[in-house]
Amino acid sequence: MLSVPAPQMNRRAAFLSLKERLAAARQPTPPQERRLPCELPGLDTALGGGLPAGLVTLEGAPSSGRGAIAFRALAAASRSAFVALLDEGGCYPPALAEAGVLLERLLIVPVGDGTLARALDTLLRSRVCRVVLVRARAWSAAIWGRFARLARETGSTLLALLDGALHAPAGLPVLRLHCRSERLLLCGRGSVGGALLGFAFSVEPLARAIPSRAPISLQAMRSSETSPLRERSLRSAQVPQRTLRARA
Repeated sequence: MLSVPAPQMNRRAAFLSLKERLAAARQPTPPQERRLPCELPGLDTALGGGLPAGLVTLEGAPSSGRGAIAFRALAAASRSAFVALLDEGGCYPPALAEAGVLLERLLIVPVGDGTLARALDTLLRSRVCRVVLVRARAWSAAIWGRFARLARETGSTLLALLDGALHAPAGLPVLRLHCRSERLLLCGRGSVGGALLGFAFSVEPLARAIPSRAPISLQAMRSSETSPLRERSLRSAQVPQRTLRARA
């Protein structure tokens, strides 16, 4: 409740004070920006909760961790909304399902070089999907700007995979993530009899409006592997000893 001004105050001053307080009370609270967690704790913390809405570029060489981030984002969003992937012939749904993507909420759009930009424009304007994943091309600044604007207006996250020296025009992406592969994570010692559990990679956020720009070390593990890597390595090393004891 608003307090009544003291009687000794000047009427005009009391009126202006009451007017200012009423205006402040009626001013709507700005909506909190919705973030999309990609379920990589280190990255989500550095980004203030996850990926923002708008154009987000995932930059780096193939097998650098870009796909791990994109698939985690698709998986998180597919639990409450529809997601889309523009497929140029390399989509493998079982890999997406293993990453946690709900295939019944995944829209796979077959595209070619001549239909990619048009399909992406139509998909963003439809406002159907929370996340859209695309392998970007060397588009003009006007095309990049149209996609970035549509993603912001519709509140969707447009994940664009960028290869090599390809970059979106400065100022259009709300977030740039540069990925770099570091090492493979193997179960056991040596390559003979070892199993690939995942890989470690680093992510360097390149943007102004984020809490931290320091590179972040992450691990992308297979969803079927639930035990820690160290524990599995010890188990693999103890197998020959158990075999020898049984034979003895």
